[in-house]
Amino acid sequence: MTGLVNVEVTAALAALPLARLTHFTPAMNLPSILGDGQLRSVTDLSVDVRACYRSTDLQRLDGYLDKVCCSLQYPNGFYFDIARRKIDVLNYPDWVCLLLDQTTAAAEGTLFCPRNAAAGGPAIPGAAGLYACYAPSVLGQGGRTRSRGPLHDPGSPTDVQAEVLVSAPVPLSAIRAIVFPTEAAAREEYGRLNRLFTLPPHGMQWIISPGMFDKWKITAALQSSRYFPETIWTPPKLPAASPRATS
Repeated sequence: MTGLVNVEVTAALAALPLARLTHFTPAMNLPSILGDGQLRSVTDLSVDVRACYRSTDLQRLDGYLDKVCCSLQYPNGFYFDIARRKIDVLNYPDWVCLLLDQTTAAAEGTLFCPRNAAAGGPAIPGAAGLYACYAPSVLGQGGRTRSRGPLHDPGSPTDVQAEVLVSAPVPLSAIRAIVFPTEAAAREEYGRLNRLFTLPPHGMQWIISPGMFDKWKITAALQSSRYFPETIWTPPKLPAASPRATS
């Protein structure tokens, strides 16, 4: 992580069993993310004529256009269920989930939302905001109270739709893994990135996990610790792509 760090949030992260942040994005965004070497904010993308991100990234209902929206421990499957049906991505159905180092949340200026920010939830700065996501009870979307039961995953927030609005840009070094719903999707994406000369760094893992894209399995993992497999996938040893010869 680069830039200023909030030391109180850093201490709070060390005290919580949070393993990671997560971020959903259409797979077609990967070449831009890997080529840029960072996750960028909507504000930055909207003024860059070179940006190749889908408009799903630009339709941010929470209003925090200078942030990168992430989730704690598990992705927001309810957001994914809506976003993948948007008209501009129907012809590009492949999505991935990025796993980010949890210390990314300590970047100065990051905001924490105990419930979905787009639904009018509060965005709270600092360690108080992070701890608010782990409160015994949280007033969730629709006015319903979400509570932590005895089997609740210790590292997960109380509300499955809690969000972290991370100060942008997020460096590529913060991304620990790319998650795919199937091995076929991972294999296809690896070949595409190889052809575009935008393969991720060797230290970045490739993971296969259908459950990461299923809102009910995510909810069960969070609320009842009914975990689903996350299998590390080793990309095939393809020959490196070569630039086309020019005359």
